[in-house]
Parts: sequence; C-alpha cells; structure tokens
Amino acid sequence: MNVILISLDTTRAQSLSCYGYERLTSPYLDRIAEGGTLFETCVSPHIPTHPAHTTLFTGKDVFTHQIITQGGKKNLDENIPTLAQIMQRHGYFTVAADNLGRWFSRGFDLYEGYSWTMKYKGARKAEAVNKTAFKVLDAARGQDKPFFAFLHYWDPHTPYLPPEPWERMFYSGDECDPNNRSMDEVYDCEPFKYYFMNWMFKPDEDDPEDRSKARLWTDRDYVNALYDAEIAYMDHTMQQLWTYLDDAGLTENTLLVVTADHGEELDEHKLWYDHHGMYETNIWVPLIFRHPGSVPSGARLNGLVTLKDAAPTILGFCGLENAAADAQMEGGSLKQIIQNGSHEGVHEGVYITENAWMRKRGWRTDRWKFIEETGHTPEVYNLSKNELYDLKADPGELNNLINERPEIAAQLLAEMWEFIDQRLCETGLPDPTEEQEITLRRIGSLETAVPRNQIL
Repeated sequence: MNVILISLDTTRAQSLSCYGYERLTSPYLDRIAEGGTLFETCVSPHIPTHPAHTTLFTGKDVFTHQIITQGGKKNLDENIPTLAQIMQRHGYFTVAADNLGRWFSRGFDLYEGYSWTMKYKGARKAEAVNKTAFKVLDAARGQDKPFFAFLHYWDPHTPYLPPEPWERMFYSGDECDPNNRSMDEVYDCEPFKYYFMNWMFKPDEDDPEDRSKARLWTDRDYVNALYDAEIAYMDHTMQQLWTYLDDAGLTENTLLVVTADHGEELDEHKLWYDHHGMYETNIWVPLIFRHPGSVPSGARLNGLVTLKDAAPTILGFCGLENAAADAQMEGGSLKQIIQNGSHEGVHEGVYITENAWMRKRGWRTDRWKFIEETGHTPEVYNLSKNELYDLKADPGELNNLINERPEIAAQLLAEMWEFIDQRLCETGLPDPTEEQEITLRRIGSLETAVPRNQIL
C-alpha cells in the first residue's frame, strides 16, 4: 500500500471537533476519522518540533536519538535510520512537502519546501503546503512502485493569522476594546513581549501598512479564537487533499496517518500562545489511521500510546515488521490493537521532556502526571518546582497536588528514575536533559518590534 503521513504542526487534540471540542473546527478531518481509527490518548513525549518529529520519524526516544532541543547544534546520528530511509530501502518512492530540512530530509527521493506571506488576515499557509503536496504526489503517482509521502502543515503555529473569512469565524466582539485588559499579562511576559508587539495588532483600515496607526489587541478571547480559526482554515484547505486522493484513485490503497508534533498553550497556564510546558495542551496530540479494508472504520481507542509508536505501526501495515525490528525501534506497533479494536495501550507510563523554553521532565500514566523541574527553567515563568496532577479528576491540570499527595509523587518519581536509569544503561549515552542547554529564551527584539506607545 501507499502511505501518506501528515503532521499538523502545533495542533492540540483537544481543539479538534473529532476529539470532542465544542467548536466545529475540523469537520473534514472528522470524516477521515469516522472512516478510520482514532486514538483518544496519544502523547508526544518529547517536545517541541525537532525532538517530536525525530521521535515520529525514528520510533525512538530521546535517550537513543539525543534530539531534545529546538534548533540545537546536535544532529541525528547517521546510524539511526528514519522512516523515509527504511521505506526507500524497501522499494518505496519517497516524497515530502516539508521545510524542516536537516536530518528530516534524509531518505526522500523528492523533498520540496514551501513559503507563504505573513500578514494579518492573510497567511495562507495550508494552500502553500497543498501546492507543494500536489506536486510531489503527482511525481509519486508517476512511478512504478508504491510511495511514501510526508506532508507537513503549519497553520495553528504562532503567529495566528488566518485569512478571511475564517479570521472572524469564532469571534464577534471588539478585539481592541480599550476596556478589556485581558491581554496585559501576555504583553508583560518577557520571553514573548516583542513577538506579540510585532503581530498582535489591528492595522488601520485606511492605511494598513502604517503600523503607527494600528490598535493593539486587548482581548485574549480573540487570540484564542484565532487559533481555532487557523485549524478551521487548515481543515477546509485539506479537503482539497482528500478530494485529490479520491480523484486520483488513491484512497483505497493508501494508508493515511494524521498526527501532530505537539499542541499549544493558549491562556490556560499563563504560558501564552506557544508550545512550552508539559501540560496536556502541549503533549496530547491527535493520531488517526485510515485504510479501507485494513483499518476498521469508526473506531475510537483509548489506550495510552505515543508518537514513538507511529513508525513501527506504519511499517507493520506495509508488511515490514522485520524492518522495524532491524532498526531497533523502541515504540510498539499498534497494528494488532487497531485491527482487534482493543483499548489496550502499549505503555503503562510515558517519559516526557522539554528542553527548549524550559528544562523539565516528567512521567505520565493513564491517571497521573508528575512534572519535575530540573533547576534550569527561567524564573520569568513563575511555575512550581514540581507538579502533580490527577488527570481524571482535573483534566485541565489546574490543581497541583504535589503537597496533598506526596506518596503518589514519590511513586511516580521512582518509576521515572527507574526508567531513566534503565535507558541510560541500555544506550550507554548521556542523559540529554542534563547535557544539552535550553535553546529558546526570547522571540523578537526591541529593534524589530513596534513600540507600545505607538500602538496604544
């Protein structure tokens, strides 16, 4: 079978209507999910983009692939094969519409990028990706062999600039109401203040190019609605992809896998519109498989799975289980779970990390999440040192139980360190959390930002 792996960058599961969100953000993806199998609890264990996609592409964790930072100097070891390289070696024509570059381009016969114009109410990211996607898929269809395609969409990533009419799809108020001060805390967050100054403004309708006449956004509800609007625009645009597959006669013999590298923090924990922190908003991602005949339709499975499991599952559906074993993938194949409609997961506990904006690690089970502060997170975030959440009773992770349930925290900490010690022993490599530095501290600069006194 052909394979199309789609990454919806920065798309959190809880903001998709097929995952129960009250807003209808993803009606077309919902139909794809109805025709396949959806995993209700998929964790991206290592965030953000670079470590997450490395885990997705290799089926390995950070102790093996060692990619734990964003934009760091370390490259993926040449001896670790990516999914594209494995597929290529087994007779697949491999194509990608992507712009990550570096080791993510390994193993592709055709690797094409894209670009778009960044402007208020006009950043048509998904359309740019589609243009490249159709180009590389046309090339793949022209081969006398099956193909593997990776398509990478970026719409919900900051800055949120959905085009009209999606920009007002979930909002009808005045985003610049001077009496609304809900954005004040956002503008006061040092790592992001200049970034928001650059993008979160409403241009003067008579002179949109003159930023000195712009009005600053004041309402957080508007920014939250823009994130949802980005997903809705992306979903609408991707309908063209589903139509393309139907018209090309590819739907029946193509395994479609839809996921995300990580989610996004909006205003839930005062981490303000980016993907830092290891709350469910960031690590809970969609995972959907569809293939008529091989993947049951309309199934929703609630076992605990991770991005590490995607690559061995894809290889399993392609009859390449031995290739996954040869590559020593550490994730588990979900093929039998999917075909049996089982609610069993493949993990009792998941080791989670971030080493980009913060240096934290944790341990997530079906019910509990423990987050450990390693002592290197910038004080500006003003977060608790260690955190413990009961995900069943408190899915929003608003009630830190670290003091109320010390016995649970101690148990999870012990489980986490048992796993860490075992993995360090197995790999013989250093602990990347201890060895590698935080790479992200500030977006934007005073020189490139719009001075606030020119906007208010």
